[in-house]
Amino acid sequence: MLVWDPEGADDRVWAMLREQLTDPEIVELGSFIAVTYGQQRVIKTWGVGHGELR
Repeated sequence: MLVWDPEGADDRVWAMLREQLTDPEIVELGSFIAVTYGQQRVIKTWGVGHGELR
């Protein structure tokens, strides 16, 4: 949701996240998602197939 529809992250979403995670954990999760999403975009842009880079 945060990647494809950032405006969908309303107060309800943040409240649900805070039921399970602390603010630092939410930041860490967001950072992991951002790095992973960015890596996937680079791989797609380069046209790299599964297992081609080692």
